[in-house]
Amino acid sequence: MNRKETELGYRRAAVANASSVGLVITMYDVLVNDLTQAVSALEKGDIEGRSTAVKHAFLVLQQLQGSLNWEKGGEAAKNLSRFYSFLRGRIWEAHVKKDHEILREPIKLLLDVRQAWARVDPANSQAAATGRSDQPVPAPADDEKTGAGGWTA
Repeated sequence: MNRKETELGYRRAAVANASSVGLVITMYDVLVNDLTQAVSALEKGDIEGRSTAVKHAFLVLQQLQGSLNWEKGGEAAKNLSRFYSFLRGRIWEAHVKKDHEILREPIKLLLDVRQAWARVDPANSQAAATGRSDQPVPAPADDEKTGAGGWTA
């Protein structure tokens, strides 16, 4: 088993055993990884890499926004929806302007909000006992990101 397969196996296990909050945290990890890859691609002048990373980031945002529970979520769901719309706008602006500095803002904001999610994750109370941390899980390599329908977490 190579490194990529091992990382993908760990990610699948983390998703299979995650709470609903844990799944949101995993999606944030994927989104941060996508944006980090877009920054790297922009710095290298890699148009295809940038476009692929941004496209996947938009899919993740779509999934996050589409999974909001408007009935039970109330004001929090509205605020998260606005947050995701703001992120989408900044990512699009960075993509159009080819400006990697603009992408650093959404990355920082996502990491801040991810930290808040990690604090409310019921599984984090057992983190010390299981060896699990609230640090981002490495994302699968580029060739492992997309599956059926162009989407995997």
